[in-house]
Amino acid sequence: MGGHGALTIALKDPSSWVSVSAFSPVCNPTKVPWGEKAFQAYLGSVEAGEEHDATCLLLQRGTAIPEYDDILIDQGTDDEFLIKQLSTDVFFKTAKKVDQNVTINMRKGFDHSYHFIAAFIENHIAFHGKRLRAKLGKLRSTYSTYDFSSTQGKPIQCKAMVARQAREPLVEEVVTVAPPKEGEVRVKVIANALCHTDIYTLDGQDPEGLFPCILGHEAGCIVESVGPGVMSVVPGDHVIPCYTPQCCEASCIFCQSPKTNLCPAIRSTQGKGVMPDGTSRFKDKDGKDIYHFMGCSTMSEYTVIAEISCAKISKEMALEKACLFGCGISTGLGKYISFERTRQVRH
Repeated sequence: MGGHGALTIALKDPSSWVSVSAFSPVCNPTKVPWGEKAFQAYLGSVEAGEEHDATCLLLQRGTAIPEYDDILIDQGTDDEFLIKQLSTDVFFKTAKKVDQNVTINMRKGFDHSYHFIAAFIENHIAFHGKRLRAKLGKLRSTYSTYDFSSTQGKPIQCKAMVARQAREPLVEEVVTVAPPKEGEVRVKVIANALCHTDIYTLDGQDPEGLFPCILGHEAGCIVESVGPGVMSVVPGDHVIPCYTPQCCEASCIFCQSPKTNLCPAIRSTQGKGVMPDGTSRFKDKDGKDIYHFMGCSTMSEYTVIAEISCAKISKEMALEKACLFGCGISTGLGKYISFERTRQVRH
């Protein structure tokens, strides 16, 4: 959503976007005074600006863009730039020529102002929201098609990025991931994010860094199988692995405190690169153990984590975004909440 820039970016790379809308865009800049002056000055020629011209991009494609069922444009009838600069009608005719659906709303009495955008931005949000929900529905249906019945209770061979030594590049290897034991959960990793702590450990600065290991602790996952005694999640659930668990025991002063969640229930073994029973669930092709990392090790297609390290989330949230709650968002948001609580107490 935007103006001329949003329109051209979306037309250049449709696979990266779900929908596109614009307010008063310059639709054919290579054919109007503003564009001719700008492209000549910044790019050396007007022709060089064709790759930044929505009308030219649509003409070059020659067919409708399947990713966009519609393109929404709002334009004020009293816009001082409408006739000589914006070329909304030219874009509409070009779209019609290539069978691309375009909705252009000519808003009577509105000019080229922020008031114009504010008046109709809710329509644009609703336009994008409808298409994002449809896309999310497709993603959910993809996630729900996983059938784990053939792997449950058995070792899984999969790819993982293994850190063999500090200050050395990660190595893609085939590893064996054992079934979960009591109180453990094996998950399929769908999405990963990279945290500075991963780099810190790989650089050899982490005093608890053990090698070889599988790094990663920000991920969106689907439960593949559960070990004996696991009650909080079942296969198919969407979860975020948490390097700081939550045992929720009445005797845990950290879990019961509203000020912190630094649960130490499995901290001692986690720092040693193993599961709570003192062993690893990863083996390399030679049958040798690979250490766990922060109780997560998500840079593997499958990993095993403690049940108390599983944060179950809604299946409606895209896992490639939910993964950030594993560390980046939760620590940043937590710091803000703690600061606000402290500020309120002081006042």
